[in-house]
Amino acid sequence: MKKILFITAVTATILASCDKVKNAYPAKAPGNTTLDWSLYPDGDSAHYVAQGLWPAFSENTNTLTNVLIEDFTGHRCYNCPNAAVILHSLELANPGRVFGAGIHTSPVGISSFQETNSDYPTILYNDLAFEIGTHFGSKPGTGFLGNPNGAVNRQLNGTDNTASPGTWSSKTAIALNATLKVNLQSHCNYFPSTRGAFLHIEADKIDNNLSNPLALAVYVLEDSLVAPQLMPDVTRNVNYVHRDILRDCIDGKAFGRVLGTGDQGSNGKYYVNYSYKLPDQYYVDNMHFLIYVYDKTTEEIYQVIEQHLH
Repeated sequence: MKKILFITAVTATILASCDKVKNAYPAKAPGNTTLDWSLYPDGDSAHYVAQGLWPAFSENTNTLTNVLIEDFTGHRCYNCPNAAVILHSLELANPGRVFGAGIHTSPVGISSFQETNSDYPTILYNDLAFEIGTHFGSKPGTGFLGNPNGAVNRQLNGTDNTASPGTWSSKTAIALNATLKVNLQSHCNYFPSTRGAFLHIEADKIDNNLSNPLALAVYVLEDSLVAPQLMPDVTRNVNYVHRDILRDCIDGKAFGRVLGTGDQGSNGKYYVNYSYKLPDQYYVDNMHFLIYVYDKTTEEIYQVIEQHLH
């Protein structure tokens, strides 16, 4: 069960820095990016593999397209709670198929809706959220003109990947029934003594008609947090539950990385591996990764899965 945390303020994410040990294992493994083996408390990469921690993925039998709803929001936006209700209702109605990300940004990055003050002291925004917001807020023909707004698998309407909350239900229904184009599966090992997570991902392009480059991104989300929110009746709810808050991206990149031939195994599937140190201010059982793959040209998301850290 996800925990709800009652606090009055959180600091911005601070990533601990450390020297990276550049030993890669298994040798010549596809997608074998440099991992920080100091986060593995029991030895080096060879020991990690010897203990059976490097996954050998079985055949992915999933046939369903999942949905990511990105909710562009703010804690001083009185219309934003209504959008959050729509999102949460869609998640509850489609367990394991619809996933939300609360991204605290306006079309221009930070606005008064995201800013903190004595009544709204909790920092829910970050630079990566602003990068995502300004990207979609500046695209020609965008409908992202203010909060609340969002995106449903970043379905493309002309040049606009965003969608107003009133359309989320209908767009979600369309996305859930879309033919699966890319499959995803993942495995994570988490080590409490170092707060280190090793995330392994397989991406399988099953629609051979896809010609544009694919990109992979991983959001680091806080499950839930109780902190003040301005409500539709213009009152301040100090017990409001903020859900699925974007706190980081696993590689520090808001839009992830393009998948290339160097990421492909002999079976033609893509393999990407990450190491990540969970910042001290977060509880591991209140955090999860959202992994999604998308068309780098149109930005439409083809698949998303959730991965808990442990």
